[in-house]
Amino acid sequence: MQEYPLLFLIWLLPLAGAILIWAFGPQLKSLAGPIGSALIGVSFVAALFSWNDATTAAGAHQALFAWLPQFAFGLQWDRISLVWTLIITGVGFLIHVYSIGYLAGEKAFARFFAYLNFFIFAMLTLVLSDNFVGLLVGWGLVGLASYLLIGYYFERPAAVAASRKAFVINVVGDMGILYAVFVIVAKIGAIGYADVFTHVSKFSSGELFAVCLGLFIGCAAKSAQVPLHTWLPDAMEGPTPVSALIHAATMVTAGVYLIARCAPLWNASSDARVLVGSIGALTAITGAILGCAQWDIKRILAYSTMSQIGYMIMGVGVGAYDAGILHFLTHAFFKAQLFLGAGIIIHNLANQQDVRLMGGLRKQMPFAFAAMTIGVLSICGIPGFAGFFSKDAVLSETLAHGHPVMWAVGVLTAGLTAYYMFRMLFVTFLGAYRGNVDPSELGLRHPELAGTATPHADDEHAHAHVHAPAWLMSAPVAVLMVPTVLIGWLDAGGDASPWGRFFAPVFGTFVPTASTPPDILTSLIVLVLIAAGITVAYMRYGNPQALLDAIPRLRSETVRMPGALSNAFYFDAAIDALFVKPSIALGEFFSRVIDPHVIDAGVREASISANWLGHLFRSFQTGLVRAYALALAFGAACFALYYVVIGAGR
Repeated sequence: MQEYPLLFLIWLLPLAGAILIWAFGPQLKSLAGPIGSALIGVSFVAALFSWNDATTAAGAHQALFAWLPQFAFGLQWDRISLVWTLIITGVGFLIHVYSIGYLAGEKAFARFFAYLNFFIFAMLTLVLSDNFVGLLVGWGLVGLASYLLIGYYFERPAAVAASRKAFVINVVGDMGILYAVFVIVAKIGAIGYADVFTHVSKFSSGELFAVCLGLFIGCAAKSAQVPLHTWLPDAMEGPTPVSALIHAATMVTAGVYLIARCAPLWNASSDARVLVGSIGALTAITGAILGCAQWDIKRILAYSTMSQIGYMIMGVGVGAYDAGILHFLTHAFFKAQLFLGAGIIIHNLANQQDVRLMGGLRKQMPFAFAAMTIGVLSICGIPGFAGFFSKDAVLSETLAHGHPVMWAVGVLTAGLTAYYMFRMLFVTFLGAYRGNVDPSELGLRHPELAGTATPHADDEHAHAHVHAPAWLMSAPVAVLMVPTVLIGWLDAGGDASPWGRFFAPVFGTFVPTASTPPDILTSLIVLVLIAAGITVAYMRYGNPQALLDAIPRLRSETVRMPGALSNAFYFDAAIDALFVKPSIALGEFFSRVIDPHVIDAGVREASISANWLGHLFRSFQTGLVRAYALALAFGAACFALYYVVIGAGR
């Protein structure tokens, strides 16, 4: 069998980095960031050099070990894993570099990069495994890594609660996948993708739906789909680079990967396709509506992530696999850019995240303004930007697959997205500065990024923070701007495009299953809704006078959101009432009743009974021969009586 050593390099370098930095972090100190970044960069280069191996007809396969017959573990290198690996390592490398500047001076600097490297290893395990058990291992490791990263600021109760919430909800998803694996093994007797996909016909329709449902529960938890989405906005308690990496570019797209990887299962179950597509559409519009009610810049981006992942899930759910993956690709770039751009703002404003306390930053932070504007144009689907091509592909193929209701929901979501994203842009960068930081000190931590003068060495503020070179934060964002604009052009031309040809051997050529209006007409409808959303946002917050009138009212809370919006449609309250409180009550019942009065009481009674029996039998040990003879005689008499009375009756 041919060996593929580069696959081991791609897969294991991040793990080596995590172990090295964790073990020698105190000694490495500030070198932890460059070392961790370099190892991810090498992994990315190795993936590029392995491009040809992935794009061959059968791809590449690296066996690892066999546990039992039909239970072999290995690495699979094909077009799907190639795309995800390049994003995980490529965007991951840029975020590592950015993090060196963002977390400069943090006490646990090395620990953060150990966690980041471990997360990259976990994601690579997930996407490179050639079997369902390996996938489940990677799935669980990603949940652990996200728990560590979200809770990085463990001294903050909110961060600890958010990390715990994310971990618990993701474990719910793990159980769904575990159930699906049990059904697969019981029916097929194998765990390898190839073995399972070639024997799909062995499943009954009910069994196949059960497998798809179990897998999708895992997807819904990891990819923040309704109703398992509530962990995502809370996860913004982690550092901003964490949000950019795992909540925009990689972890939350694991569900998209799983459905695309298991396309033969979904192709064989129309009910599963409808379920997934419907949940994706519902998530897309739910996230967009909730995004309209947010003022925290990271929560706005969190709900937009939820909404955009909904688009991807809807796409792969209805069978538009290449369109869903394309939106994953474009989203990885423009959303990482948006988060990192927001990180520059937050970093310069001493961790201020409320956009109502910003304003007027266009002149103070021109680079951040440019980065955020390009990202907003792309996520809104403005023609020419990457998001336009991927979003248009998802919507058009959803309609062509015969799902007009899902298409209509997606179109409405596009209009809402344009509204709340441009609202964020206008409120953050236009008008006058409304924050608590002295405008003359904007950009104190990284004055080059803010466009202000660098403090003099004798300035009392000059040493208030550890200064990292400005390019460590600006360069990764600048690099992301290029694909944010251009990467979508890969799909220009439909099936004849480079993107269409790339995935044709995997998913085949797209054949519409329903008659649809011309693509130009459907695209125009979407653009009209987007233009309407931008117009409303400008009228309410972009116009100088409107912005001047709106912000004081919002800050004084004279304008209140409807209760459903301010409480995020009560999803958290429902989960709390249905699962959390009953679980706590059950736990308290066991701790107060079952544990002390049944379990502990049983142990105590066993001890007391043993002592009592010991005392009883010890009283028989008199040392008198006549007492023992009397006992023997009494026993013999009992036996005789038994056989005389009972034995005679038989």
